[in-house]
Amino acid sequence: MEVRGDEALAVFASARQALRAAVDLQVRFEDESRADPDLPLNVGIGVDSGEAVRIDGGFRGAALNIAARLCGLAHAGEVIVTDSVVHLAGRLEGIRYVDRGRVHLKGISQPVHILELRRELSPVHGASWSWRPLDWSKALGWRLVLGVSVIAAATAGVVVLLTTRGPSGGAANRGSGTHQMRTSGMTMGNTEGQKLSPSQRLMSYAEGRAWSCHNAMNSAPGALASIVCSTDVPNRLQLTLFRSKRELEKAYNKGLERAAVPHGGGSCRADSWRGEVEWFHGVGEPGGRAFCYLSLASQRSYLTWTSEAGAKILAVAQLNSLLHRNLFFWWANVRHEIV
Repeated sequence: MEVRGDEALAVFASARQALRAAVDLQVRFEDESRADPDLPLNVGIGVDSGEAVRIDGGFRGAALNIAARLCGLAHAGEVIVTDSVVHLAGRLEGIRYVDRGRVHLKGISQPVHILELRRELSPVHGASWSWRPLDWSKALGWRLVLGVSVIAAATAGVVVLLTTRGPSGGAANRGSGTHQMRTSGMTMGNTEGQKLSPSQRLMSYAEGRAWSCHNAMNSAPGALASIVCSTDVPNRLQLTLFRSKRELEKAYNKGLERAAVPHGGGSCRADSWRGEVEWFHGVGEPGGRAFCYLSLASQRSYLTWTSEAGAKILAVAQLNSLLHRNLFFWWANVRHEIV
């Protein structure tokens, strides 16, 4: 939490957590304003997703700047969010999104697609209601503005933890229940306690998803199995399981060299797409390494990453478009589920 004059900044580890907090805050502000009409809390809340870099006394990052700009757009009682946050959070019970179109924000070169949150269900007895903006005529000479920023990429040691949700934000369906994955351990098995083969292990990640996958050959040293999947985003995904972390890193470094991506330079974000980064499952829990780049010749976006916490997996995602933003938000979800 960071206070900047009449603004307050909060950084969350979950898109859903941030949106729930924003809505609950507006309800609390309205209740407090009714209790004391002489001191109304006329608050506008803005939410964006992106990197937040921890510094002494707070955070910095482009997402924080956008969240602050959204606060300026939000009237008293409103919660304004970017489409990227909605993509990460998915459907939330009792809350609906109202499309507000694209807006130009000061200091931001490209228009930003925004939505407004509306709460429709009371947490008590399920009664239908929605909060109303407070009366501006009762406002004081100042306005309290709350900026809420959600971390979707790991640079400050905190990430959006979507390990139990699929790309749409809903619960990920792992099939009929005949296979179970234990993310805290090193092995997976079926309900009978039998170990899966390397190929079956990779196929288990596609269960419950709209992926069409088949086994593929992979001549990389130490590769135990490889599958190729056709999806909407990305258009092609290849997963390869390696025997050891050392052999996984060799294959990753070879791909990094072929792509001519600078080691440790650049970034893989919604607004920046060329470079190598480290990503995290959570605070103090490294996930692996990743690099991304664009191919202007083929008009494609590429993202390669390693998952090192459990299974030693190399993933290569290809999108047949230069709209890498779509690939980034897909990856922000699925990387936590492939372990």
